[in-house]
Amino acid sequence: MKKKKGRRMFYFLLGMLLLIYFIGCQADFLTEKLAFHPPKYPKGHWESWNETGDVSKEVSFRNTKNQVLVGRYFEYQKVQNFLSDSVADSDIPNNETQGSLLYCHGNAENISYLVDLAMQLSSDLRCNVLIFDYAGYGKSEGKPTTKGILDDGRAARNWLAAHDGISREQVIVYGQSLGGSVAVDIAAKDGSQGLIVESSFTSLGDMGRKMFPFLPVNYLLHERLASVEKIGKVTCPVFISHGKPDRVVPFSQGRRLFDNAQEPKTFYIPPSGYDYHSAPHCEEHRKKLKEFINSIQ
Repeated sequence: MKKKKGRRMFYFLLGMLLLIYFIGCQADFLTEKLAFHPPKYPKGHWESWNETGDVSKEVSFRNTKNQVLVGRYFEYQKVQNFLSDSVADSDIPNNETQGSLLYCHGNAENISYLVDLAMQLSSDLRCNVLIFDYAGYGKSEGKPTTKGILDDGRAARNWLAAHDGISREQVIVYGQSLGGSVAVDIAAKDGSQGLIVESSFTSLGDMGRKMFPFLPVNYLLHERLASVEKIGKVTCPVFISHGKPDRVVPFSQGRRLFDNAQEPKTFYIPPSGYDYHSAPHCEEHRKKLKEFINSIQ
């Protein structure tokens, strides 16, 4: 009898270990499917850098895992000088730099896709702009993880603050889609001059239930990137934009983020044709962003 009980206990414990292992594998599978599709170098539009001359420079810094992350820094005055060569001088404002902005990009892209956007943001908002790649994206070392991208965002924010000679809390953080969870986390826990969130989700759990309604997603994820639970702790001004026909992240999730944010806050819905996921900014969108940045200085 004792041997039979011993065997039963052995098989029970073995079964539990296999179950735990299976759950762990499912968590990694879900994270990969929900969050990360990193295009690594040389995938991308790296030749675009050659078209910007000396307007930007490639920079690198390390995260807490000592992995080298690669970014691109756009200095406002150099962007203005570059643009003045192709546009009438009267069309290019020649004002002093208004701030430092960290842009956290979304999934399935790297910084080589963001040249035009970075120059637009720098020129429109009169900001020095840093775009960067999370671990495993572009030229950055390592492999992306849900906890890791939050650390990567802080490493980038720290570099930008040190380079521009400002405090970390003075950096404006801007996150699109996946990057929204990074920007919200930084602003909520560390403080920020301003928070901009574009087409982002409430949490990975909410996205998981949309994609895998048959799985207990919240119990399988190591890190839920729950922006909806964090954004209420953000004390700086908040600007959130989300298009109604967004098929990647439902409009309702962007609205919930806004509803949970503290005042002062702005919610912007882009017009038709510019309201899908990762849409280019229309003139109205650019104007609204300018107004927001002007209001927080």
